[in-house]
Amino acid sequence: MKSSPTFKVRLLLMLLTLGLLVVAWLKYPPLTRGQSARSWSRPDQEHLTFWVNHNGLEQLDVEGEVGFGDMARILLRRRANAETIRGLRDRFTFRVKEMTALRTPDVFRAEVSEDGLVWRNAPRQFVLAAGHTFNLPLIVENLKKQSIRVEARFIGNSMASAFPPSEVKAKSAAGYFLRVVESKPGLTKGQLLLSAGEQEVQTDIVFDVRPPVNLRVRLLDEKGRPTAARLYLTGSDGLAYAPPGSISRITAMSAEYYFHADGSFEIELPSGPTLIEATRGPEYELTSRQINLQPGQEKEVQIRLKRWENMAAKGWYSADAHIHANYTAPHHQVISPEDVRLTALAEDLNNANMMVANSGGAFIHDIQYFEGKPHRLSSPNFIIYWNEEMRNRGMYGHMSFFNLKSLVHPIYTGFGDTPHWEDYPPNYAQAKAARGQDGAVTYVHPARAPSFEAASAKELPVDVALGQVDAIDVVSNTNEMASMELWYRLLNCGFRLAISAGTDSFTNVADHYTPGGGRVYVHVEDQMEYSEWTRNYRRGRTFASNGPVIFFTLNDKEPGDELRLPASSPQKVRVKAIVRTQVPLEKVEIVANGQAVISRSAMGKKTLTIEEEIALSRSSWVAVRALGPRHRLILNDEQAFAHTSPVYVYLGEQKIVSPSDVRFYRDWIERLIARVAERGRFTTKERKKEVISLFQRALDVYQQIGSEENK
Repeated sequence: MKSSPTFKVRLLLMLLTLGLLVVAWLKYPPLTRGQSARSWSRPDQEHLTFWVNHNGLEQLDVEGEVGFGDMARILLRRRANAETIRGLRDRFTFRVKEMTALRTPDVFRAEVSEDGLVWRNAPRQFVLAAGHTFNLPLIVENLKKQSIRVEARFIGNSMASAFPPSEVKAKSAAGYFLRVVESKPGLTKGQLLLSAGEQEVQTDIVFDVRPPVNLRVRLLDEKGRPTAARLYLTGSDGLAYAPPGSISRITAMSAEYYFHADGSFEIELPSGPTLIEATRGPEYELTSRQINLQPGQEKEVQIRLKRWENMAAKGWYSADAHIHANYTAPHHQVISPEDVRLTALAEDLNNANMMVANSGGAFIHDIQYFEGKPHRLSSPNFIIYWNEEMRNRGMYGHMSFFNLKSLVHPIYTGFGDTPHWEDYPPNYAQAKAARGQDGAVTYVHPARAPSFEAASAKELPVDVALGQVDAIDVVSNTNEMASMELWYRLLNCGFRLAISAGTDSFTNVADHYTPGGGRVYVHVEDQMEYSEWTRNYRRGRTFASNGPVIFFTLNDKEPGDELRLPASSPQKVRVKAIVRTQVPLEKVEIVANGQAVISRSAMGKKTLTIEEEIALSRSSWVAVRALGPRHRLILNDEQAFAHTSPVYVYLGEQKIVSPSDVRFYRDWIERLIARVAERGRFTTKERKKEVISLFQRALDVYQQIGSEENK
């Protein structure tokens, strides 16, 4: 039978469409490639553990095969599994993504080989909450050279469950969950049966089924007033819980489930030993309370939080420069201003700088919340302000703005297949527009390593030289030590640049950074007033931290100030630094022009004071830094880190200049110009020439600095 012309045309169109879809998938793969959050879910399963919801965490409705990310995050619900799974993670992403790497004790693991089907791990007993779903985890590894078909069933006293036949490819593994619900309290048995091809294995399981008990918790601050807090709640079954109506989240570094609550919460938990842990940002101690829930007896508990520091009372107000309420994909925009307010209160974050921004395309997240002023849910010491992250894709870097009265357009540049696909205007123009509104500008997540190629903030030295940048997020979601080195080099070229901090938290993603886990403190002395806070932020009255706090003066001058001394050298200046911490520190250092001139061990100390003179033989910037190891309460980073902005000391008319650092940024900008010339995307040659000329102006600034030093 011959094909009709119409049929051939339709077939050709179908093949063409399929080809375009394949190209589109390769060029713009699903959802999160290129983003700093990936679900590692199977298709249509991202809702299981990746996206947040307001359902709390009492049970998860999942049965059958799941992706690596969901298997890992569901296993993380068992507190004892965190240490094992942390070894597979890099912050909230996974360095290892093989299902067989999930070797936690509670996983049923089976292996299929030419020798047959065997259990490699078969747990014997679990504690369950009566009437609650328990997710029974199963991993099947196929060592054979051909795919196999597997089926599994659970048979319990109250119910049975199974998943449809599944194929496990050769030399691979797959993860599954079966649903277990037991309604009658007491000891009961169940049976897990697994078949692979013609073979079958089974194992018996004992369940200690515990009746649910209603728990009410009241949260009080250090003065006995109702307060918001971050909570870690562990039931007698070893699982993490979060009450209905709350958002369940996972910390990036310690890999622990937590939630925020305001004043009180209520939840059903299995009877038996229960652990409640609460804190409220880095200035509060972690309060722990172990209770024993008795069957049939409701329990009410009061948790009183305790401060170890109160920075706002001393005129230092904190901010996270870079928070996304809703991000990553346009179809899951579920975080409201009320959710943001709860997060800010529960993390004791005075200034939540929220981002209006694009992600991977033209969709602009949270633009409906921008008002050019603090949001109506703000209060005197807790401000929510939707500002903007200006994002260029790959060529220039990203910036966050404070105190915008109107959005700076375009909000993004350089994103293919969008209205703003070209690398124009440069970040310089956008930063200038923001500062023209009495705003402030910081470059965010500057670098993975201290080099041009490893830096995302490629236009940073241009905009600093041309006077359009106020700060740099040294504390961010990239390497603090790398960003610190780039910052030091800019300071060593004689520029004034404040330290800042921004987490780049996506609050609509469950497993991501915690807002305020890194924060910048600004000294405004009196009650926080937003425009005054912004002015002092630009001035450099700041320190950035993920835990410790630093009070620093140099001859009674604060960070951001300058000190003028006679030209003769050396000149002695008096340093006073007080570092306080509740997380372990290794050392505290006084830094001049990037070099430690005083270093003190901070091992085992909660407070360390340095008060002595240092001699400066040339004009210098002087600051204080504190470093320490990883700790559970360092939520987003690999180490404890705090650093002040500098005090700038000038001996006579001598400038602060390091020739090697000037050469470093001259080379940087030359490479940036070459990159723009080779790869830049522009509608006209004139626009490309305009950008290159701008960058050349910045290069001339560095060349002038270098020539003045050589005179």
